[in-house]
Parts: sequence; structure tokens; C-alpha cells
Amino acid sequence: MTYFRRKINGGLYLALYLALFLSRTGAFKTTLLRTKYSSRFPKSRLNVVTDDKFTNESTKIYFDIGLDTKEEMKSIGRLVFNLYNSEEILPLHTRNLVKLCTGEMRAIDPRCSYLKCQFKFSPQFVETFPQYRWGHIVDGKGRNAEGRPNERIKDPENLNKCKHEIYGGTYYGLKYDEELLKSTENGVILTVPLVGAYRGSTSFSIVRVGESPMEWKERLLLNSAVIGGLESGIEVLHQMARQTNGPPTILSSGKL
Repeated sequence: MTYFRRKINGGLYLALYLALFLSRTGAFKTTLLRTKYSSRFPKSRLNVVTDDKFTNESTKIYFDIGLDTKEEMKSIGRLVFNLYNSEEILPLHTRNLVKLCTGEMRAIDPRCSYLKCQFKFSPQFVETFPQYRWGHIVDGKGRNAEGRPNERIKDPENLNKCKHEIYGGTYYGLKYDEELLKSTENGVILTVPLVGAYRGSTSFSIVRVGESPMEWKERLLLNSAVIGGLESGIEVLHQMARQTNGPPTILSSGKL
């Protein structure tokens, strides 16, 4: 009996030893596999982050435009702008524009919107006149929707990171290049002013950079920040540029 007990106990010890050995070996192999392939397939590869600034998932805003026909205000269509990744580049200026478009702060201050705002109207803004400057400007109502309504938006740190030097001076924000040009209709750009009475406030400009003469082009962007481009509505813009009865008016605006 003692002999058989020793055999059984010996067998149990051997089985336990083998089990322990295999478990350690398996763990060791698993560790080797993880070490070997972890550098080849890092965790960050599972969450791919694209740096494409012209992704279709970026913020889009719109303006429904009306023209005065002397008899009535006639709706002529919609301008849609893509803001690309401007909220990452110039967050304060971009959020202010978007909030003014949506009118989400009107309950606090009715002037925090672009509803019924008019574009500037003079020979500089009518294409048939020689003084035409290839841009259309809305000053807004002077009440910001980002930060304090009566304080100008200032963002020097981010502005210094997106500075673009060209002949004649500097502009900021998105860089006007071949990639941006291809993503817009006719190279029409959305900007906000960084100098003048309405800097850091509710003013914005629609600038026809791509359609302008060679002597203008990027120089039209000087002292302003590029925050978007026209995605659709070029015919609406052309009607705005050629009207002579009165200033184009924003009938409604918002975020898509």
C-alpha cells in the first residue's frame, strides 16, 4: 500500500509540475508575442486620426439671401460655407461666427444674430462698377455671441500659429493654396477682419479670390483671417454682385 501511495503522490506531483511548467511557458510565449508585435501594431493604429483639414465632417453654415426688387424682398437662394478645421485653428472667431449664424444667444440679446443684416452697398460692392473690390461685407449688429457681447475677440496666441506672409503684408487662419482652392466654388473665401472698427466683432467678408484679377488674388485677404470657403451658391453670389437696387439682405442663417 505504501508503494502505491508513493506512486500516486509522485504522479500527482508530476502532473502539478507539468501544469505549472506549461502555464509559465504559455505566459512566457504570450509575453514574447505581445512584445514582438506590439511595436508593429501600436494601439494608436486602432484609432486613426486624420489631419485632413478639408474633411466633409467639418462645420457648415448657411445664409439665405434676399434682394430688393423695389416691389418686394425676393429670396434668391442660399450660400453654404464649409469651415473645415477652423475651430481648431481659431476657435474664438469661428465659434462666434457659428453662434451668430444659429442665433442661439438671441434669447439673451436679440442683436446676437445675422437675421435681417444687410451687406454693404456702394460702387465698391457692385461688379458693374470699376471700383468693385471683389468682396462683400456684412458688419452685423456689433454684439458678439462668444465671450462678452460688447468686448472684441482677441486670440493672439492662435493667430501667431496661423500667420501667412505674402507680398504686401499678412493674413491668418487657413492657408489659401491649391488644396483650399479645389475644395471651394470658384475660390470664394469666408474671412473675418483683424483690423478696423469691426475687428474681433460680428463682421465677415465673402471674398472672390479665385475670380479676381491676378493683381488682386491673395492680397484681398490681407489683415483678415480665413475661416472657410464657399461650398455651394456661386450663382447666388453672382446675383448679389450684380444687383443695383439695394443691399443684399440675410433672410435667415444657421448651421447644417
